Amino acid sequence: MRAPTLNDFLLLTLLAAIWGSAFLAIKITVEEVPPATIATSRLLIASIVIYFYMRSRSLRFPRDRKFWFQIIIVSFFSMSAPFAMISWAEKFIDSGLTAILMATGPLIALILSHFFSTDDRFTLFKFIGVVIGFSGVLIILGPDTFSGFGEDVIAQLATMAAAICYACSGILVRRVKEKSNTVITASILISATMLILPVSLLFEAPWLSLPASSWESLTALIYLGLIPTALAFVLRFYLIREVGVSFASYVGYLVPFFGVLWGALFLSERLPSTTIFALLLILSGIAVSRLSKNTLTKWSKR
Repeated sequence: MRAPTLNDFLLLTLLAAIWGSAFLAIKITVEEVPPATIATSRLLIASIVIYFYMRSRSLRFPRDRKFWFQIIIVSFFSMSAPFAMISWAEKFIDSGLTAILMATGPLIALILSHFFSTDDRFTLFKFIGVVIGFSGVLIILGPDTFSGFGEDVIAQLATMAAAICYACSGILVRRVKEKSNTVITASILISATMLILPVSLLFEAPWLSLPASSWESLTALIYLGLIPTALAFVLRFYLIREVGVSFASYVGYLVPFFGVLWGALFLSERLPSTTIFALLLILSGIAVSRLSKNTLTKWSKR
């Protein structure tokens, strides 16, 4: 693991911008398409795209059984389970509350990475960064977002379980020895598709729901597959493997900001005046989390 560079911060921001649009797309699609079918469809679309990209680079899947065992576990925690849970939860709770519950991810990742990695340990600076960043999330979404907290408890627990799944997958994917990020992403996408496909076929009859869906829902579903799944997970796994789980997890703080921003730009929703201040808090939290005693010592000597 190396220290994050400016490019890593830019990639983290791009990933947040992409995932910030995913909640809106899911909200549009889930009105007509069942949750497991949404997860299956976006995974299938992404799998096809990344597979052909992988083959265009003359890359092949490994035949090592240990590799595929690891990939199946990672795919369950990184895609199959959280995709289905988030899609189902958004039938009952608002996207804003979903974003807040998902924003617990960095804290969960911080705790897990401390115990299950050797180079991404818990520090006081990381804890302070988490607190500052989460404060920014709360300011962006506002106190009204909590009005539904405590209602639809199962949906809220499902969302937090999805956040835990993402944190676990970040720990697990770093243990995969394959060097190519493209091969890893393609393998995980295909495995996740195979895991969730039976659920969709057995319980949701996608051959009925998809043809009956509007073009708006289908367009949102295709977008989910191409951008917030195919492209976004290439970026996510790259950041995890290069600069660590805790850094990559901070995308969860930036996602609500972009969710609010896209709503203001494309749906004429009101952009709160405190949004920019909240964004500065989030960025400050990320910056503080990357500090160390050595960094402060170097600064004090200048």
